[in-house]
Amino acid sequence: MKNYLLMLSLLFPVYSWAQSRVETPWLNQGQVQVGVGVGAGWGDDVGGHLRATPYAQYFLKDGWALRLEGRYNYNGPDGNQYAGAGLLTQYHFLRTKRLSVFGQAGYFYGKADYGLYRTVDLTPTSGRLERYREQFNYGMFNLGVGAQYQLGSRWSINALAEKNVGRKIGRFGADSFNTTLGIGFRIK
Repeated sequence: MKNYLLMLSLLFPVYSWAQSRVETPWLNQGQVQVGVGVGAGWGDDVGGHLRATPYAQYFLKDGWALRLEGRYNYNGPDGNQYAGAGLLTQYHFLRTKRLSVFGQAGYFYGKADYGLYRTVDLTPTSGRLERYREQFNYGMFNLGVGAQYQLGSRWSINALAEKNVGRKIGRFGADSFNTTLGIGFRIK
């Protein structure tokens, strides 16, 4: 019980700070937001993919943000993976008191781990397929459109639809479409 009370007393100031009202309007110059999103997508990869995206963004001007985002994709039934980071710019072109619509563009770079097949023990009459994994560095351009809804003075919900375009490596997809739903928290 003492441990529980100690933990509660340590976390209460953080919890109350997260719920405190911020008097300045949202999406203005100097503000910092952090958050995480989860999503799904489809493209040249067999079976589509699931995604996790932590991010931090800083507003350079009112409605215009620079965003650093990490990505982890788990693709299809083959267990292919992508882990990387990217730098994006977002412009919130339609803003009301609680809702904002934005466009974004950026570039991601990371490492892909992809399962492939090759023929081994090839003779004139037989051969067999063997599965192996290959890793390679992979970059892609990103374009998207999304919406952000402010829940309170610090919390928001984000929805995003985007297209990624990169060079095709083997069967690793060049194009993919993604949808992401996330939650954000305004630090400053």
